[in-house]
Amino acid sequence: MFKVLIVDDDKAVRYMLRRYKNWADYGFQMQEEACDGKEALRKLENCQIDLVITDIRMPGMDGIEFLSELRERKWDICTILLSTHSDFEYAKQGIRLGAFDYMTKPLEDEILSEALQRTKDYLEERNQQRIRAEEEHRLIEESLTLFYPKNREERIADFILQGNWGALTEAEMAFADLSKLLDQDLFKTAKLLEIMLLNLTGTILQEYSWLQKVENEALDHVLQDTHSLSALKSEFLDRIKELVNVIKKYELHQRDSMLRKACQYLIDHLGDDLTLESIAHEVHVSKDYLGKVFKQKIGVNFNDYSTKVKMEYAKHLLGTGKYKNYEVSEKLGYSSPDYFCRLFKNHTGFTPLQFRKLGG
Repeated sequence: MFKVLIVDDDKAVRYMLRRYKNWADYGFQMQEEACDGKEALRKLENCQIDLVITDIRMPGMDGIEFLSELRERKWDICTILLSTHSDFEYAKQGIRLGAFDYMTKPLEDEILSEALQRTKDYLEERNQQRIRAEEEHRLIEESLTLFYPKNREERIADFILQGNWGALTEAEMAFADLSKLLDQDLFKTAKLLEIMLLNLTGTILQEYSWLQKVENEALDHVLQDTHSLSALKSEFLDRIKELVNVIKKYELHQRDSMLRKACQYLIDHLGDDLTLESIAHEVHVSKDYLGKVFKQKIGVNFNDYSTKVKMEYAKHLLGTGKYKNYEVSEKLGYSSPDYFCRLFKNHTGFTPLQFRKLGG
């Protein structure tokens, strides 16, 4: 059972959540309660909690301050925000601070059930990833450390971050070296290649953590086709190619630090109504200069780039199957779902409905 901590200064809300009858059906167990963020932190120091459901507005330490503290302490705890419709801007801030989901008050059982199902799926997948990572680590410690081509991995990472197709040549040599050293052992070769992909994506995410929002599939390190060495090699090289394409897609190999900062700010505020002028203010340059640099370095104007990134994130959100069109539209800062649908079709060639039917 996943253990739950409820944080709300309203006793009635805590009582209503306690009396919800289906916690166990979704794999959860009510464990603790707290009336504000400070009390919640004290509870978390003394017990293992998997999910925190917290109000946003509370006396003492509120929900946003609580999330900031969790982030500061690097505590990996799934959180769901409770808010009223008037707190929507705070809820968006909470999502940026790492909240998994949010629910609006007054809370209905159906809404809570849907949120718990999403959370259960997320926590189970996270646990599976942790188990796989531990198994990979064990394999390295036991017998594979001597074979791992760390220098080759670093050269591949450098090429990828430069948007340089030399990454494929290095990857081919890495595959040849590993398969030879491991006597063509398919299982061991696949595991080391997965570890390499995990490390490479980790290197990329250290630089551009926001890519997780829009490129989950390309950043996947699990190799599916491990029936033969030739198939394994083909899939491994395809994954390297995808990583280079991600860097080139978002023009991340452009080394102008001001431009990268502008792109980072845009990604961090996808749900806001950003303009070229507001981003120029953040990076301390004039609107005209930033627009000129966008056009010269990236090859498109700011509005086109902003739309492209938002539509890539929309593809990810629609692909999860968890959000309706209007919800995706709201998350991306569009007040009109019809306008969002037109933009999406212009970008992908499909309406959101057609995209869903194609499986994302």
